[in-house]
Amino acid sequence: MIWLRRATAVLLAVVFIILSVLVMVAFRVNGTVGNPDFYAEQLHQADVYHFIYDDVLPAALEESGVGEDAEGVGAIISPFKPHLVDVARQTVPPEWLQSQVEHAVNEVVPYAWGETDTLSITIQLKDRVEAGAGALKSLLHREGVFPVLYEQLIDLITDEIAPAEDETLDMLAISEEEMETMLRRVVPEGWLLAQLDSAIDEMVPYLTKETEHFTLEIDLTEPLNKLEGALIDFLSKPETYDSLVVDMLAEAITQNLGEVTELPFGIELTDDEIIATARDILTLDWYQVLVGDIVSQIFAYLKGEQDELELTIPLADRKPEIAEALSRLADVKMESAFDDLPVCSGAHLLELLSDPSLENIPCRPFDISYQEFKDLVGIDIGSLVQPVIELAIPEEWTLTEADMNQLFGGEGEDNILNQLRGLVQEGLTFTDGDLVEIMDTDAAALEDIRKSIADGLVFTERDLRDLMSDMGEGGAGEQLVAFEQVRSGLGAAKQWVNFIWIIPFLMMIGAGALGGRRWSSRLIWAAALLAAMAIIAYIIFGPVFSATAQPMIDQALSMEFGQPEGITLLIVEKGNILAHNAIDSFVGGLRNQSLGLIIASVVLIGVGAVWHNWDRIRRA
Repeated sequence: MIWLRRATAVLLAVVFIILSVLVMVAFRVNGTVGNPDFYAEQLHQADVYHFIYDDVLPAALEESGVGEDAEGVGAIISPFKPHLVDVARQTVPPEWLQSQVEHAVNEVVPYAWGETDTLSITIQLKDRVEAGAGALKSLLHREGVFPVLYEQLIDLITDEIAPAEDETLDMLAISEEEMETMLRRVVPEGWLLAQLDSAIDEMVPYLTKETEHFTLEIDLTEPLNKLEGALIDFLSKPETYDSLVVDMLAEAITQNLGEVTELPFGIELTDDEIIATARDILTLDWYQVLVGDIVSQIFAYLKGEQDELELTIPLADRKPEIAEALSRLADVKMESAFDDLPVCSGAHLLELLSDPSLENIPCRPFDISYQEFKDLVGIDIGSLVQPVIELAIPEEWTLTEADMNQLFGGEGEDNILNQLRGLVQEGLTFTDGDLVEIMDTDAAALEDIRKSIADGLVFTERDLRDLMSDMGEGGAGEQLVAFEQVRSGLGAAKQWVNFIWIIPFLMMIGAGALGGRRWSSRLIWAAALLAAMAIIAYIIFGPVFSATAQPMIDQALSMEFGQPEGITLLIVEKGNILAHNAIDSFVGGLRNQSLGLIIASVVLIGVGAVWHNWDRIRRA
């Protein structure tokens, strides 16, 4: 009976419509969420890779406060800050990042959906390290970068060396400004930049494991030669002359003179008088002639050509002049004291003449000068004082290593000469052994980093399971079991999804066969059923979705993160764009499929109608 057949066809049509819509969704899920190309398309559409460099990294640098410190590491990093994003872009360009992400998605999605049982993500880093080294060298040579860094390094070194209290370097009276000038002369900007380039070139093969060892050697020949010239210029200053000659040498002379400074009549040669006399003889010109020899002795010590630092300054040619000058001074003071004595009476005069002695002169003879008195009694003050003074003054003045330590920063590691001597003799080298020693307990991590750079970062399904185990608390095993069950279920669904369409297809054929009497009418019934299903699907995923689901999704996305700021706001906004694009792509695909089925069903209905009319005409 026709009504029973058509009633059955209607029931099949209802079930067909519901089942077909579900099958459409299943196919769309498989074509989007289960398809690695869908993720790559969404990331590309949202321009995520350029967004990272153009927006995220600058915002992250700004919020991190890197390079904002006025001192220390922050001051050193500050010249690089405006260029760090460019360095990152050159090291890890967006195209490379995109290829790695797509490679990871192509591995993860099939594994997560149970299509494969293995997962292997390999990210090659060797070429990125080499690219990063090139980017860093290029940055250092960029105008306005290294000169700023150089100035900050000079300031940092000066602050470490120069004493904070009086801004002078012990007795050498070197100011911070003079120290900076000397550093710039000894360590010029171009030379330091060349050393950094060499260090980068040496480190890259070690990090990539092309070599197992590295040695950073800094040639100190040029700085050492410049330092020698700088010291000659500095030590020739009048201020240094005052410290070395007037203060130290004169003090040594006064200590050696001892009792010679005590003269008759209670007269003494004071320290100031001795220092003034020594300064008149040991002139600045005399000192400056010796500076070159002094510096040569210092550098012989630095180079290890002599074991101890003793600066020998010859004084033999100056001894007679100093002795004669001090003798004259003593004679002048004695004459003044003699002239101040009272005139001798007759008895005192006879006593004085009978035993003339400079040790005891109570009075002076009437109308006799000091010179006449000396001639009369045959006494010469100079001949008495001068030999003793000559004995007190050494043939040469030696500054011992202890004296030099006092001049150059004291004992220990703070002594500049000791530091320079160690650098010159041992050479300024830094090896992989030094690096391992510095890292101490982190040396194993360094080796792991080198291995990862050389072999690439490898992430497999075993690493994923280990990660899930570490993240789980007490139920890690259950989580792994659940994960594998989900994978297994998704894998089975993926295998059957390609055949599940057969069921609604057979239902559509059955409904058409039951509803029509001839093949043409059966085709019209089946096509009409397909059209009804497609129209309903189009309404669900079109107007109904836009009116009901879309506002709820928008509200959920806006409420999820509250009111974010800064970099979080950027990420949330981009995440919302990705979510909207993905949803629109998913739902839009269903709409397009529905529209395509509507068009196909209309065509089939037209074909069926033409076939039906032709069949009627043929039978008539």
